[in-house]
Amino acid sequence: MNPKEKIEELFTSIESSEEYKSYLNIKESIENNEEINSLVKMIKRLQQKSVRLEHENNPEYKEVDKQIEEKVNKLNSIPLYKEYVSRMNKLNDTLSSSSKTIENYINNKI
Repeated sequence: MNPKEKIEELFTSIESSEEYKSYLNIKESIENNEEINSLVKMIKRLQQKSVRLEHENNPEYKEVDKQIEEKVNKLNSIPLYKEYVSRMNKLNDTLSSSSKTIENYINNKI
């Protein structure tokens, strides 16, 4: 089996894992959640405003930063969002570990 086939096998394994399927399910739930999407959009708008104000040396950016913190705290208090973040982190850890394994293997062969 050539390296490309092995990498495809690895990706297939990850895609068929319960961890990945679970992540996809909760991601879909997040995408359909009006409250979460509204908060995320609001946070992004406030972040842009804060950056602009800070760039203009306008001290109002500190107030906007407080609003951002409040919205982020509210978002992080939603159980569905917390579960989403947890599953996303687990999946990212798995992907990172796989990447490191491949990198170490290649480095040892060189």
